[in-house]
Amino acid sequence: MLGTEVIRILSIVFLIGLIAAFVMLWFFGAHARKKGGLGSVKASNQSNFVLLYYGWHLLLFLPLVLYLVGVVMPNWVYGTILNLSFQGAEYLQVLSLPLLLVAVVLCGWSAQVLGQFMTTHIQVVQKHELVTRGPYSRIRHPSYTSELIMVIASTLLYLNLIWLMVFLASFAIAYKRAVLEEELLASEDGFGQDYRDYMKKTGRFLPRL
Repeated sequence: MLGTEVIRILSIVFLIGLIAAFVMLWFFGAHARKKGGLGSVKASNQSNFVLLYYGWHLLLFLPLVLYLVGVVMPNWVYGTILNLSFQGAEYLQVLSLPLLLVAVVLCGWSAQVLGQFMTTHIQVVQKHELVTRGPYSRIRHPSYTSELIMVIASTLLYLNLIWLMVFLASFAIAYKRAVLEEELLASEDGFGQDYRDYMKKTGRFLPRL
């Protein structure tokens, strides 16, 4: 197991990575939408909307709080009865760093390619376009994938059962949101057959083999 001070330093690295991801999501998404109109909302799919919208936002910001705790009071999230301890655990903890890098790069790449269509709302606007380049050429929801990879990396770093629960909750909400998005985009209010053909060539969170 890595020492507490090492965990404090790595918590700072993870905190910086998460903030960088937030900045890229804002810059390529909300900031881009301010500069060009996309028209009004054409259709939306808001089943269980409160849980899927606010729950997803909570799961985006919860890691920020946990990383801050890891920086200021690492003993609260590391070395407790909720932490797993076993021989060779430090190798998994070191693996968290390249996973963090993959998550941040994939998040930024996804936001840059999707641009002004990047939003947490499950909706189709008047000037919507079907984006199939970059990571979207292989994966339908790469931004969700990046979030899940970051939580996996955090789980490996802290080996804390709280992070495991965060991952399970994140995966459940991401899966449900992805299904609702696909239903909308594959409907006649979305892209219809074009999106259904796109689904046959891509994976939901990972590239199709």
